[in-house]
Amino acid sequence: MEKTRYSAWFLGTVLLAIAALAAFNALAGAYIRHHPAGGSVQTLSGFERALKPVWLEQIAPQLVFVGSSRVRDGFDPALVDAALHIRSFNYGASSMTPYEARRFVQDALAHRSVKQIVVALDAFTGDGGPGEALPSFDETRLAVTPAGDPTPRRRLWLFTTGYLSGGALGMNALGAWSLAKLKPGQSAADRPDIFSAYSHMDQRLLERDLNYRRARIMRMGPGAARELATMLEAACGAQARLVLFFPPDNLMIQARYAQGDAAGLARFKQQVGKMVARHNQRCTAKASLFDFLNANALTRQTLQDGSAADYVDLVHFRPPAGLWLLRQMGVTGN
Repeated sequence: MEKTRYSAWFLGTVLLAIAALAAFNALAGAYIRHHPAGGSVQTLSGFERALKPVWLEQIAPQLVFVGSSRVRDGFDPALVDAALHIRSFNYGASSMTPYEARRFVQDALAHRSVKQIVVALDAFTGDGGPGEALPSFDETRLAVTPAGDPTPRRRLWLFTTGYLSGGALGMNALGAWSLAKLKPGQSAADRPDIFSAYSHMDQRLLERDLNYRRARIMRMGPGAARELATMLEAACGAQARLVLFFPPDNLMIQARYAQGDAAGLARFKQQVGKMVARHNQRCTAKASLFDFLNANALTRQTLQDGSAADYVDLVHFRPPAGLWLLRQMGVTGN
């Protein structure tokens, strides 16, 4: 009898804990989705790989951004949606691998609401190949398999991820706490101490970044090239249009890329250009390619009165600059 009571107590405690977890994630998720600045939570760094596939399903956007932390910081849906009168989604994640970038694009392509996908090409640098991903990446949450077939039992995996996972708990708690810190009428831009995508690079950050990235190069290895080719093939007959761009890293860091491997950078751009040209020759769904990894109005920026207007650091641009980039690329609400 004693063992039976203990088992019942233990089972009841576990079920209550699961119910509490699910209830918190449901309530916090609804709070984030309906908050005026809720889209800005997508710029936060946390458990984005775990929860963003769930958010993509819930938001059903027309415009999706895919890429590394450059994208995560640089495109705030709360800002983009108001300016372009569109529903957008930030699918950016820190240190995104080429495989993850290809798979997130495949996921976005599988959603009927999506009409345009903006992809930052720095995600296809390095030597990463098939299957290389960070630990929190889980393909069961994505709409299609690597081969493009529907993912088995995906609804179950989305439910468990969205309501019962630790990743959802962490991201929802971070998002709800961040939004709760905003006063009525405030946006993420008013609290760069919380939403760091809106912070400004100063002299200390500039020097630290130059030191941290002193040996950084920008080139595409064979594995990354295969992932890019696979991504383009997946989009060949899709209803959504791909917009690819080389990111606007500041000229000071571009100089480091040139010192480290100028030939590799030039080859990277040439490879991508040829791949996009071949894609557009044979595919009904055309892709656009833009190069901001050069000297332009944004990348020439230096510190003015001790801070940079459009940079968080030498490679991460702020959301107002992201909006400028979209307009340069002709990405609109139409």
